[in-house]
Amino acid sequence: MKEGVKMPRTPIDCEPRKTGSKARAIVHYKLNAEHWDYREETGNDYGRDCVIELSENDCWNNHKIEGQIKGTRSPEILKREKCFSFPLEVKTINYALNAPGAFVLFYVDVENELVYYLPIQDYFIANKTLFDKLDTGQERMSVHIPIDNILSDDDLDLQEIAKSVYVDGPSRNLRKYDSTR
Repeated sequence: MKEGVKMPRTPIDCEPRKTGSKARAIVHYKLNAEHWDYREETGNDYGRDCVIELSENDCWNNHKIEGQIKGTRSPEILKREKCFSFPLEVKTINYALNAPGAFVLFYVDVENELVYYLPIQDYFIANKTLFDKLDTGQERMSVHIPIDNILSDDDLDLQEIAKSVYVDGPSRNLRKYDSTR
């Protein structure tokens, strides 16, 4: 330690904590409270930050989405693919693929207060070759979040995702069912 430099006697705040806190607040704020109930996870973090539950015609039917929230101050668009690339931890992906209900990555641009989302199971069902990458020993794997998947009051797509049930994950046999049929 340099002479004459005092070390703080209390914990020091950091940008990742600030960005993460702001991202969680934005997701909560952007959800339409007319039909979504937001519950933040407490306790140990195993890969899920929140659960949102859908109300239809003022009735709760156990249609839920488990979510992981990641914030950024400078999202980079892959222009040719019209998406964002995000390096998600493989353990979080496996956790998501084991979920029988929908699991969504919420990617938050905290500067512009925009929330993008990626339903993880649907992403892997549409890109079956990605299952092979889960066994390569990598700690992170890039997923692509479409720039059109924006959380807004017009969230019919997200409502349909909440009604989904997934079986035989995490494997190439992963399948999606609509729980309302």
